[in-house]
Amino acid sequence: MHRNWKKGLLLVAVAGILGQTGIRAEAAELPAQPGSITIEGAGLPGKKQDTEEKNSPIIIEETDTTDEFVVREQNGKYEDTGFVNISSDYIYVRSSTSDDSEWTGKLYPGDAVTLQGPVGAWTAICSGNLTGFIRSEYLLDPEDTQQKIRQMEAEALNNGTEVTFSYGETKEEEAARLQAEAEQRAREEEARKQAQRQSVADYACQFIGNPYVWGGTSLTNGADCSGFVQSVYAHFGVSLPRTSSAQRSAGYEVSYSEAQPGDIICYSGHVGIYIGNGQIVNAQDPAHGIGISPAAYTSILTVRRIF
Repeated sequence: MHRNWKKGLLLVAVAGILGQTGIRAEAAELPAQPGSITIEGAGLPGKKQDTEEKNSPIIIEETDTTDEFVVREQNGKYEDTGFVNISSDYIYVRSSTSDDSEWTGKLYPGDAVTLQGPVGAWTAICSGNLTGFIRSEYLLDPEDTQQKIRQMEAEALNNGTEVTFSYGETKEEEAARLQAEAEQRAREEEARKQAQRQSVADYACQFIGNPYVWGGTSLTNGADCSGFVQSVYAHFGVSLPRTSSAQRSAGYEVSYSEAQPGDIICYSGHVGIYIGNGQIVNAQDPAHGIGISPAAYTSILTVRRIF
């Protein structure tokens, strides 16, 4: 509301009140103080007042309400808030008002910024820990911004939550985030592979007690040591060499101290599948068939990891 218009409204309101009570309003004899309106009149009906009190002016302070103050009054801490309005994945925040200047970070669609002032076709902004300049054309216009904030406040009120914004990130924050995401993906991938290796060990143990057959590859009717390992992994879509000596080059090597269930333990002339706790499941010999043996029953040549 414009300052002068609000002042007129205030005078009308006061004059109306005084008119209803039969009190005459007159201009004050003393000069009015800046920012205030002075009205001199009688005391209110029904209240006994002395002469000094009757002659005392009634001071009504005027609120300094420029258009900017109205926005502040309505939206509080959101008065300088803006939103990134772009169709691309992100925009660079620049260190100065030039597309050739160094970029300090990135803003993404819908990110909130604190507007710190226009600089020609650019606007100085702050978003989280990110400060710099962006082209003003990348900002949502003020009217749509205030409407968006009101919608966000209404949704937060209905949900019993706080209004939350997304912010940009500095160059350093982006690098840290990308590194953390890469590490998280690596952990998830390793967990997936570990589960897959455990599945190999669990599957192999289902055939304990089945016969050993020299040159065989049947998990039920009989297999030798390398035929057993080859057939177990074939169930998981992995093609391994046929002989134990060739299987020493499958996958990649890990130390025995790092061995996990599903890894292949290779010996001179023999091979088995590690199942944990220092044990392997393997096609031992015709007398024992497929069974469990100590992993270190003899010298280990290499441990191979397939997944």
